[in-house]
Amino acid sequence: MVSNRRRYLNFTTPVGVNLAAVAQSGFSSFLIHETGFRENLAGWNHEGVDSPFWRFYHNPTPGCFIRCNGREIPLNRDSVVLIPADAVFDCCGPVAAAHFWIHFTVTRPGRADIEEPVVLAVDEVFGLLLDEALQLHGGEASDLRDQRLYHTSAALLHVAFSRMDVKPAEPLPEPLIALLAAIHNAPNGDFSNTLLARRMGMGVEKFIRWFREQTGHTPAAYVAAARVRLAKEALALTDKTIDHIASAHGFPNRHYFSRVFMKQVGCGPAEFRARQRVRKGL
Repeated sequence: MVSNRRRYLNFTTPVGVNLAAVAQSGFSSFLIHETGFRENLAGWNHEGVDSPFWRFYHNPTPGCFIRCNGREIPLNRDSVVLIPADAVFDCCGPVAAAHFWIHFTVTRPGRADIEEPVVLAVDEVFGLLLDEALQLHGGEASDLRDQRLYHTSAALLHVAFSRMDVKPAEPLPEPLIALLAAIHNAPNGDFSNTLLARRMGMGVEKFIRWFREQTGHTPAAYVAAARVRLAKEALALTDKTIDHIASAHGFPNRHYFSRVFMKQVGCGPAEFRARQRVRKGL
């Protein structure tokens, strides 16, 4: 028999801190693709790295650095570096790299407008979590080891974002968040201005103005950028054919996909995939 006493359904209280607005501002959760650690990584020199996902870098021994927009950022035991998605940078390894990394995606659509690498000092909390991550990487491979690595990596990312001195964006309206999520979850859908405006209960011109005010982009530009970003992830992280990726991300054919991709990324999808595989040693 189901109890009829379950009547207390409040999600917030008058004495706590309501974090719903923060959760809607663009940094609420992470999709972790990979983590790794190599104590003696030779040949860590790559020009024009242009990954579609974020990177968390930490080198426990000095000597290597990244270069981004003319800025050289050393990698050493006293700092961690967060590199946002689509930031183009060079990996510079004049010596063998003792290199720890996490590749991840910020999963909630929003206005997380960070374009440059962020350097954070390693404090006591970072130090403990980094030590644990390196010990786990040195342990025997197992499902339990991987589970612990996942949670330790997530903890490192949450600590890193809590340390960033970046003013959070104003939260987007919840209906718009749902609309952006629909675009990201099904990029091959029909997202014409007419259909999007109808979904929001607005006229087309009013919807376009409202969308631009909220996101800084027209709906068509946002949809195109989202499709290319998600296609880049598929090119980097899967073995699906380019034709399949084009169709799955809302492009009518490979030729049109390549033209849009070239315009936004600066190279074709095949070249982009080849660069990712060279860096992985495949």
